[in-house]
Amino acid sequence: MTAVLALIHLHAFPDGTSDFKLVGVFSTQRKAAEAQAATVELPGFRESPSSFWIVPVEVDATRSPLDTGPDQPLGDLHLLFQTLDHPERGELVKILGAFLSEDQAQAALSNHPGIPAGAELEVTPVDLDERTWTEGFVTVK
Repeated sequence: MTAVLALIHLHAFPDGTSDFKLVGVFSTQRKAAEAQAATVELPGFRESPSSFWIVPVEVDATRSPLDTGPDQPLGDLHLLFQTLDHPERGELVKILGAFLSEDQAQAALSNHPGIPAGAELEVTPVDLDERTWTEGFVTVK
């Protein structure tokens, strides 16, 4: 299986809640690191530079950690996300898989076992090797 690398920013707040942002999905470690270097200078991100994570996601399968990304870009992808509102930790987001077509992602959405009560599943299209966050953000308490 081929893997892509999701660059996320997960900022933990003093009250124990966290904020999840998908910065982008990349075909190589180098491209993910370059995107992180460009994003860490933006407002909001620069206040918590150690909150970036590069997470391998297997393509056309549910989440399974892998050591390396693919050598060549795959094109557009569809990510399957699970979101759960936790009473103490706020919104929790998990990437369950990456798929080459929306149909494959929708099929995985329909057949995904073990989803906690109250969790929402969502299919989101992403452009491979493109940052989804190109501007900073402000956290409002």
